[in-house]
Amino acid sequence: MKNSPCSLSLRLAVISSCLLASAPALAQTPLKRALNAPENGPIYSYDISYVTSEMNAAGRINPSSPAGQRLKVSRPAKSNWSDEFKKAVKEIENGRYKGFWCSEMAKSIPASARLISQTATTATYAFKPLPDPDEKASKKFVKHLTGRVTVDKKSPAILTYSLTAPKSFKPSVLARINTFNLQTSCARAPDGRTYVKNSEVTIAGSALGKSFNEKTTRTHSGLRRVSR
Repeated sequence: MKNSPCSLSLRLAVISSCLLASAPALAQTPLKRALNAPENGPIYSYDISYVTSEMNAAGRINPSSPAGQRLKVSRPAKSNWSDEFKKAVKEIENGRYKGFWCSEMAKSIPASARLISQTATTATYAFKPLPDPDEKASKKFVKHLTGRVTVDKKSPAILTYSLTAPKSFKPSVLARINTFNLQTSCARAPDGRTYVKNSEVTIAGSALGKSFNEKTTRTHSGLRRVSR
């Protein structure tokens, strides 16, 4: 498929939200406890909204349903599904959607994460994100980013997570990123784990000689327990 500024920026957004690598062992700090918080628990169905300048999509995901029945799309109409949207639907139906639980973000946080502030209930750390070994392009991308994560000290979990680019950079010969900002806010599920309530990615730059300015917002809501 022919590259375009929009498709390149979308790929970069996907890379940024999938920085998954094994986290090294950390000392017994609030961050260590948050990263080691239990990941298993009840399964929930939930509403998802995904909005960009070119797409306004929404639906409901039930991970406990059989493949082919896990996602009910409320918008857009099926006749308006793009190839990219069809691919996203297929990922969800195959059980490969990893953007719901905040624990997924823990895997990009290295042992060198540095405590920069804390309150009686939270601790905030700065770090250089680890690349995703399964995404070749991520190594060249994440080396230009800095991250921050805030964790709960009393009930261990990730509360917020962010990645930003301090200055412009070229992730490839085809593109330059002038602005990159990922902000994620987490909320508590009924069993105490945290999920991505809202995630917003802003990317501005140029690709193939054309400028782009993209904003992607993803939200999850309406959790309903469907299994133990």
